[in-house]
Amino acid sequence: MIERLDLYVNTPALGLVHAADVALVEENAALRQVGFRYRPAYLDNPGAFPIDPAHLPLSRNETLFECHSAAPAFLDDYLPDRWGRRVLAKLALYRGRRKLNANSVIDTLSALGHSRIGAICLVPRGASPRFDPGAPLEVLSAAEQAAQKIDNVDFQGVDVDEMSLLYLVNAGTGVGGARPKALLFDQRGHCLAKFNRMTQDPYNNARVELACLRMARCAGIEVGDGKVVTGVNGREVLLLTRFDMIDNARHHLITVNGLLKEPATQQDPGRAFRYDDICSLLRRYSIRIEKDLKQLLRLMLFNRAINNTDDHELNFSLIHRGEGYEFAPGYDLVPSLTRGDYHAAGFGYQPDPPRPSEVMKLKSVFGLPKADVTDIASEVIEAVRRWPALAECAGVAEEEALRIQACFEP
Repeated sequence: MIERLDLYVNTPALGLVHAADVALVEENAALRQVGFRYRPAYLDNPGAFPIDPAHLPLSRNETLFECHSAAPAFLDDYLPDRWGRRVLAKLALYRGRRKLNANSVIDTLSALGHSRIGAICLVPRGASPRFDPGAPLEVLSAAEQAAQKIDNVDFQGVDVDEMSLLYLVNAGTGVGGARPKALLFDQRGHCLAKFNRMTQDPYNNARVELACLRMARCAGIEVGDGKVVTGVNGREVLLLTRFDMIDNARHHLITVNGLLKEPATQQDPGRAFRYDDICSLLRRYSIRIEKDLKQLLRLMLFNRAINNTDDHELNFSLIHRGEGYEFAPGYDLVPSLTRGDYHAAGFGYQPDPPRPSEVMKLKSVFGLPKADVTDIASEVIEAVRRWPALAECAGVAEEEALRIQACFEP
């Protein structure tokens, strides 16, 4: 089966442009090949940039990807994750009385809504692109209620009204990560809503993540802003300001996971992931290397200090804001309450990144001089010491704040 697609980008510098032609080849619902070719008019635009700087440099030649149960970065980042696929599967059952074939990229793309993170839109050949901002913030309650029902383990037997389900399809399938969420907007701007889980969360995730964002900012890390909304079906929701949007235009994002894909197979990197890998990517593609390396060091030390062991390849991205690629703001910065687990990302030949107190003993990290390393480590340590006050300000319950602090490793 062959599906031909048009790839559009919508950025402040370029506006809405048809950037590339894409062809997908599937056999038995498995992706086998992806053809990609930039449009001549896009290449002639002085603001043109590579959609994937590692695997899709600007060229007039076609790029043919051989796919082994995997997809190229631009497509992999565009497709819904486990949570988004659950929403699409529910819609397929509810409306079409059919089961969505989640293994089929073509089938999945046909069911996607029109709201997503980033500047890319993929549509069938000749169709008009849509870059919807999500659902109106006034439907937050309906979207949250539907999300809770779909998040149920036995979600196929849970009744969700069609309107609430459509809110989620249009607002919740274009966001990465496994947590139930939705893209929303009102006259003041655009946000990402992250929903607390009724049974699986070890703490009030909305308030803890907000406190951690503020703590990260105290550590000098570039992060987005946010707030907690109360009384949403008796629960609380974290609303995060989107850093990928400028008015109705977008900034393009690509994950570190995508940049590290194996060229011959397009599979995700199977080897041990290290912060050193991010450093290498930044040295290759960043237009503000010194600032980005300092951001990387702060993130690495902060994740170790708060015991955020979920520091995998999808939780780091590069962003293109018009001039070139740079390290994206930090996101998904939340602690684990399990002590002793390895981090998803190591450092050097160690399975875990160093603690801020340990890194001061090193002569250089990521090529940064020892004086900068020491200053950054000190700032991270000082920020983590402010946890009790920041947690209280964010409304984290005192008992939860103490349990979380017991897992910190500054």
